[in-house]
Amino acid sequence: MKNFENRWFVITGASEGIGKALAEGAAQKGAHILLISRSQEKLNTAAIDVKAKTIRTDQKILTTACDVTKFDTIKSVLEDFVRENGTPDYLINNAGFAQPGYIQDLTIDDYRRMMDLNYFGCVHTTKTLVPHFIKAKKGHILNVSSMAGFLGLFGYSGYCASKFAVIGFSESLKRELKPYNISVSVLCPPNTKTPGLDKENATKPKEVLMTEEKAKTVSASVVAKAALDGLTKKKFMIVPTFDGELAYRLNRYVPAVIEQFVKRPE
Repeated sequence: MKNFENRWFVITGASEGIGKALAEGAAQKGAHILLISRSQEKLNTAAIDVKAKTIRTDQKILTTACDVTKFDTIKSVLEDFVRENGTPDYLINNAGFAQPGYIQDLTIDDYRRMMDLNYFGCVHTTKTLVPHFIKAKKGHILNVSSMAGFLGLFGYSGYCASKFAVIGFSESLKRELKPYNISVSVLCPPNTKTPGLDKENATKPKEVLMTEEKAKTVSASVVAKAALDGLTKKKFMIVPTFDGELAYRLNRYVPAVIEQFVKRPE
């Protein structure tokens, strides 16, 4: 991954979980990084850990507290960044959350919050940086979706909708931006050991918890390693685990088979 040397990464949702693991992995490969999250306190802690992974004293690890659901705010932050540091090489749209629950229990605001952060958060940062990528004739966008972005899982109607949108957005961008030498990838991790997963588990329907007892949970570092490897290879669809890759292919080519594993228990 020598191509990460002196490359700039902009990572949203970077204060913990997969975003932080991605920042640490990139730092170990010599990258400069802008960490974005809503909590400056969490960012400060994350920046210490990321800085500890750097391999050169001149690597820059910057932080900015910002809500990516606010377009004018994130646009201002990113435009300031470009003026001061130039066009970044990688944009990683990782900020997101899941609010599982039965449709009759979820509120309209729950659906809107997931769409605002998981989908529009990607749109806001991408729309801001794409003109700079086009001008520089470079750039790689990684949008973090989920296995729930290609599998419609019961108990996740709001989350799945937002993550399906991320994959559709990414597929469209890949085709639109290819003539400008801009690459697009989408990351679809399985259940990952993060603070976000702990929050999800508190509201998951009992049937979901029963189903997930059979599913593997991976570490954020495993997901980050797969993502960075996928970026190096310029893969579009990055599914970190063998089980996830199998589920993706079964769902795409023989959906009747995967249905037996993901259907709601009776």
